[in-house]
Amino acid sequence: MIKFYLKLIFILLPISILSQVTSEQVLYDYQIAYCVGSSNSTAWIGEEVVIMIEGETASERDSTIMDTMVKTFENIISKYEELTGLNNLPIASSYDNKPVIEVVIDNCGAGGLASHGVLGMSTGKYFLDEYYDLVNQGINSVPQVFLYELNRNFWQAGMDGFNGKFDWAMNEEPQNYGWWTVGMNNAQAYIIPKSLNIGMYYFGNDLNYWETRMVGELEDYMNDSQYDFDFGWRQSLMPWHNTESINDLMSGLIIYSYNNFGGESWIKGFYEHIQNNDIPNRSGVFAYQECRDNIYKIWSYAANEDLISFFENDLRWIITPEAKSCVTDHVNTTSNAVNKSKTKTVLYPNPTSEMIVVKTELNKARVLQIYDVHGKLVKQNTLNKLRNSISLSDLANGIYLFKIEDEIFKIIKN
Repeated sequence: MIKFYLKLIFILLPISILSQVTSEQVLYDYQIAYCVGSSNSTAWIGEEVVIMIEGETASERDSTIMDTMVKTFENIISKYEELTGLNNLPIASSYDNKPVIEVVIDNCGAGGLASHGVLGMSTGKYFLDEYYDLVNQGINSVPQVFLYELNRNFWQAGMDGFNGKFDWAMNEEPQNYGWWTVGMNNAQAYIIPKSLNIGMYYFGNDLNYWETRMVGELEDYMNDSQYDFDFGWRQSLMPWHNTESINDLMSGLIIYSYNNFGGESWIKGFYEHIQNNDIPNRSGVFAYQECRDNIYKIWSYAANEDLISFFENDLRWIITPEAKSCVTDHVNTTSNAVNKSKTKTVLYPNPTSEMIVVKTELNKARVLQIYDVHGKLVKQNTLNKLRNSISLSDLANGIYLFKIEDEIFKIIKN
């Protein structure tokens, strides 16, 4: 028991206790904020990320607050790597061999800047000050601009990149494409904080507002039968909300899919299937049927479920018999493989606010033990059914370890 207790403490001890951000005064040559050049700056240096602030000294910021901010950015980038499978990206702006978040006085007239496929971003001091003030109030809610721009780093744009699977031209204009990139930027501004159990801040609004705004566009579309693929998905402005762009509808679809088709498992599958060769690129920006079929296949492969009812009935998209056959074959093959796996137990949802469902293949009594962050046993239950739901209403919000025989699961209650 002592060894297990120590293991719990090591796993769950907050990172901020284990290390502290350091600061240095430097002359830094800004790479992403291209209009700045070299400028006197303060580098706030973490284990994996540096925040570089133009024109400041270290005394102007509280190191504890900066430590929280740096650690959060490190967690965000780590989560991006986990979900996308893109590790060891090249660094666009580097200090101490670490990617830099550049914070400048004038961000070349832009709210945020970043490139695709390389680590690093820049923004103005307004957004850093906004985040700094939130953390100072005890609120770890990251301004949307940081999540939006960092997503660019993890999105392989262009026709040979992720866009090549399903990006299409709007308004019959051959150069009017790339909207799925923006849609993914905004969707990840919801998914990453949700997955990390932190907040997102957008000009006074929170994560719930963001979800309602984006998914609301999808609901408006689905609830009105006059809209279909040709009248709703091929215009850069949405017919039912013609002051807003199509990327909000795309964001709504991705967020809805994350929430309904498997959470992190689904989004990881999404990235897996836009990167591998099991689904070919569409032949061009006007290949609308190929794009529809590819989205249906990617979404279904990621969910390990045939989502044809959702696409044909809810979205009113036409899907070819060939695409349906591909999904049927894939889902059947994958399901057979899963059934033969050695996985004993699945716990969901995670994070959760009230209840955990334990699904186990073993039809025998098994003891479930729940430990808090200090390694203290706070709850114990005996599982004696293949499916068992456990209330967490008597536990405070936080991180817990669930131990079932030799299996350990980290569960977040919020």
